[in-house]
Amino acid sequence: MSDLEEFQMYLELEGKSQNTVRMYSYYVRRYLEDGHGLDSRSALRFLAKLKRNGYSNKSLNLVVQALRSYFRFEGFDDEAEKLRPPRVPRSLPKALTKEEVRKLLSVISPLKKRDRLIVLLLYGTGLRVSELCNLKLRDIDFERGIITVRGGKGAKDRMVPLPKPIIEEIKAYLAMREDGSEYLLVEERREKKDRISPKTVWYILRKYGGKAGIKVTPHMLRHSFATHMLENGVDIRVIQEILGHSNLSTTQIYTKVTVEHLKRAQERARLIEGLME
Repeated sequence: MSDLEEFQMYLELEGKSQNTVRMYSYYVRRYLEDGHGLDSRSALRFLAKLKRNGYSNKSLNLVVQALRSYFRFEGFDDEAEKLRPPRVPRSLPKALTKEEVRKLLSVISPLKKRDRLIVLLLYGTGLRVSELCNLKLRDIDFERGIITVRGGKGAKDRMVPLPKPIIEEIKAYLAMREDGSEYLLVEERREKKDRISPKTVWYILRKYGGKAGIKVTPHMLRHSFATHMLENGVDIRVIQEILGHSNLSTTQIYTKVTVEHLKRAQERARLIEGLME
């Protein structure tokens, strides 16, 4: 077994997602193929080269995390600590308005039960697109109204409440299916009904978003869920638990979103301007 294969195993044991393992391995392989040693100076030269090739600070941040993990794996903890990720300005996530969510649903035919369900689940539960695609029938407790999200980000299972209207939509969708798949959402165009892919979900949202005149992505629906929950007075720690954020700071970005929403509403009201005119 090569060092890189052992590194991949190390990442998996740490609970990293398959996507993270793949990305970290890719960058470490490139680093090693360039002939760099296991020290921070070599890493900085590698990062400088990527920067010259047009890598953004966000991408470089991922490379730094990959190299730090590899250095620690090889026992060079001190060199790993010397590597500092570049500062990435944290942009506020874009959320749809409630009216935009309604408009998006309105352009989906009631006969397209799977497509409606995709929007309802992403917006109504805040699932990540990968979690949506991996959702199995056995993970849905219809009696209690709960979804078990297995091996989410950080390989942690969590329980997510499932609103009653979505439960009814799921039952209606399953009633018209005869494929016997263990997954909730499946591809419709293939002979073998495999689980739906993230690419298909993105395509579906782009199609209906175009019809509704709204730019929408799976992550925007997740952002919309969190933002609207916060605006409705739901405790931020409850939202953190539902979203599966390990750190509250990740969830707190939504407080900035709602503050911006309040500021825009106040500006539209022009209360003070009305007094001064």
